[in-house]
Amino acid sequence: MLPELRALGWGADFESDYQAFCQTLTPEAQPQVQPVRVVGTGRQIVHVRGAHGDTEARLAGTLRQEQVAPAIGDWAVLEGAGTGPGRLLQVLPRRTTFSRALGADEGRRPQAVRQQVIAANVDVVLIVTAPDADFDLDRLERYVQAVQASGARPVLVLNKADLRPDVGWYLNELQSLGAELEVHAVSAADGQDLDALQALLTEGVTLALIGSSGVGKSTLTNALLRREAAQTGAVRASDSQGRHTTTTRTLYLVPGGGLLIDNPGLRDIAVWDAAAADFDDLEDLAAQCRFRKCTHTTEPGCAVRAAVQAGEVSAARLAAFQTQQRKRR
Repeated sequence: MLPELRALGWGADFESDYQAFCQTLTPEAQPQVQPVRVVGTGRQIVHVRGAHGDTEARLAGTLRQEQVAPAIGDWAVLEGAGTGPGRLLQVLPRRTTFSRALGADEGRRPQAVRQQVIAANVDVVLIVTAPDADFDLDRLERYVQAVQASGARPVLVLNKADLRPDVGWYLNELQSLGAELEVHAVSAADGQDLDALQALLTEGVTLALIGSSGVGKSTLTNALLRREAAQTGAVRASDSQGRHTTTTRTLYLVPGGGLLIDNPGLRDIAVWDAAAADFDDLEDLAAQCRFRKCTHTTEPGCAVRAAVQAGEVSAARLAAFQTQQRKRR
């Protein structure tokens, strides 16, 4: 395994899926591809990083037809990329999927609720809050549930601890969300008490930050990276709230090891629950797959992916179905 890929979070599971996909290519095409990680996304161009550095890519026609949208943190198969953008041929199965349900607050049927993937293949999620008027324990509990549903480990962070002479009450409230949860109080603006968070960033570990706008995620990102990478905003004197500054998701390499994703502020989150969706139709299709333990990724004769390609099943529902299957194993 190349050390450059290992530093980006590559592991044996991704290697296995990558090799399985390569076996579907012709011998002539196999040397033209490489594994890359998505470090930024745009409307037309995806920014990726691999063993040979950063480059840009466009989605192959099959991915566009299947409406597969790579998310920040995804591992994918890149073809080409020389003087111009390469092509992303395949998004590899995700180790974890941090997402939220869109439309869940509108009383829709489970099948009509859409999954929005926020980040993929994240190991630890820092749920950031602050001891101010925006502190909302119910919302933080939904964040915790969403992170746990993704397969990642939630860590609660009370930033701006310097705003209060005693933050004991806030820490007790956060710990009430689960005795097993890690809870830390920090002040990112002046670099206080960051050692425990820095210790989470080891080689290949991907850490993401989420929380409401203004809780200091960008400031915390800069503190962990030890450089001014993310834009920060001034603090309003009326309520000690920072202004919303992060508008896109970016994956950074952290000095000394680890990777960090800074997310735009989420005012609230509805937990995406794959088990709540009705997958009877996909279960029936799966029974028609050539292989009994088909994962519906790269296997030939997959009836489920054939339905996706025919436009009969959305790529989002396939992703949710795959997540449900992995939890059953």
